[in-house]
Amino acid sequence: MATNSRLHRRCAALLAAAAVSLSPLTATAFAADAGIAAEDAERAADADQGAIGRALAEDDQDAPEITWEECPEQVDLPNARCGRIEVPTYYDSPEKGSISVGFVHVPAANPEAKRGTIFGNPGGPGIEAYSYFGNSAVDLPESIVNEYDRVAVQPRGLSGSTPVECTENDNANLLDAELRPGSFVRDNCEHSTPGYTASLTTENTAHDWDMVRRALGEDRISILGLSYGTYLGSVYATLFPEHTDKVVLDSAMSPNLAWNGVITAQEEGFRNALHDMFQFMADRDEEYHLGTTPLAVYEKWSQKVASEAGITPTVLPPNAQIGDLPPGLEFAGQPGADLISGSGELRVQADYLGHKALNPDASQANSFTLQAAQGVIPRPEQWDAYAKHVAGIEPLPNPDEQMADLPEEELEKYAEDTGRMQFMQNLLVCNENAVPANPLALPKYLWSGYVLEDPFTAAPAMWESGVNCYDRPATTAPIQVNGNKLATRPLQISGTDDPQTPYKYHGDLQQMMGAHLVTVHGPGHGHVGFGNEEVGKIVDEYLRTGHTDATDAPGFFG
Repeated sequence: MATNSRLHRRCAALLAAAAVSLSPLTATAFAADAGIAAEDAERAADADQGAIGRALAEDDQDAPEITWEECPEQVDLPNARCGRIEVPTYYDSPEKGSISVGFVHVPAANPEAKRGTIFGNPGGPGIEAYSYFGNSAVDLPESIVNEYDRVAVQPRGLSGSTPVECTENDNANLLDAELRPGSFVRDNCEHSTPGYTASLTTENTAHDWDMVRRALGEDRISILGLSYGTYLGSVYATLFPEHTDKVVLDSAMSPNLAWNGVITAQEEGFRNALHDMFQFMADRDEEYHLGTTPLAVYEKWSQKVASEAGITPTVLPPNAQIGDLPPGLEFAGQPGADLISGSGELRVQADYLGHKALNPDASQANSFTLQAAQGVIPRPEQWDAYAKHVAGIEPLPNPDEQMADLPEEELEKYAEDTGRMQFMQNLLVCNENAVPANPLALPKYLWSGYVLEDPFTAAPAMWESGVNCYDRPATTAPIQVNGNKLATRPLQISGTDDPQTPYKYHGDLQQMMGAHLVTVHGPGHGHVGFGNEEVGKIVDEYLRTGHTDATDAPGFFG
């Protein structure tokens, strides 16, 4: 069943703009679920999580049977193997049927030195998990590769596990897709996959993890969670502390922001990180020739966006410096530069509206350079390639152009998987949203989303206003995570200039889980497996000893 009708294409576009961006990996999936033991019922009740705990007896001798199968194409490690197991759709009501959950298992490269098994999740919610441990693009520390089996469980609802299907029902209409995306998605997905959508929660994902653990015969697992995966991993550790060894929380998400607050918190972070990237380019003007100040680089960047889209971008420009003053006005000094900064928002919006009057069909969304910016902002190792693209030195690969030559069936599958990821994310997020909407943000959403079409402000305003889950009440409460019962204190790694899990909120998960904090000084989202050697050493020490004295680490640029 495909998700390529006109209504679904429009709704998918809205959801893509509003997607919860909590991973540096390419988004293709979401979150999952599994069972809790009867013998754990007292612990679950203490944590006020008892309903599921009393519903399913845990007996590892009766572990689910694994069906081994060919790995999906994104798994390229030669020693990886893939399997699936059957799990209850609802752990508190096993009689409601079952679904399958897929996973990738990568054995330790040096089995004689094996120290354990690590379960990992790359974030999202909405990221497929196979690539995290099964693809060579993620460069995990050598000690992890050599001495740990790695397991990534594919979230339920995505291809590889039982997929949620969201075909159009007879009562669907475009107005619902625009104004009630949460209920629109639920109604259509429930129409196509009856009785499935309410099971898509983080708590269920954690239970699915434990079913895979049991199936593999592992008594205890360590955890490597990235971004949203830090919350998912913390939920597992809260529900199953007796089966949890070490816990690494990379770029920690605040559970207090789930979910209307997540993207809202990212607006300032993404804007500041964009300005940091322009500063990076300005500091290397001898190579890129884009200008010696962030504002000068912004102007060159804006011109490139306009050449592609027929209209200028409206993201807030960087603050002006004295070097940005027009010739002959240098005497005005920093006060003069501050006047330029103060008029920045008004100026770029006026420029945009002027271009729009001359070219009504123009849209910022048509600029590949603007679209690519949002992807590279969290990844400082990609800033050089992006700068060369802006400067016209070397173009970035354009996925749309690369896919143009693919066979029709591959394009159809890509569109279906991408749409499913977006619908899946909306379902999970709305199922467990606990942050009230702010109706005062609705005018901002309407202005930024429908007039300016500004991706840097429209998505945050959509979430803050509550439009994304409008008329779609939550079906469950998020798990209140707690690390008090863990034998080993978790390790948390948070970056000072992280745009996706902003540092200002790092203390929320740290306090809940009692984690030891390592602060990475610099830009970037995700530090384990993304080229930060110092962080890799710290994680290795923690996994070996359960402790590290390190409290700080350099960022990507040292």
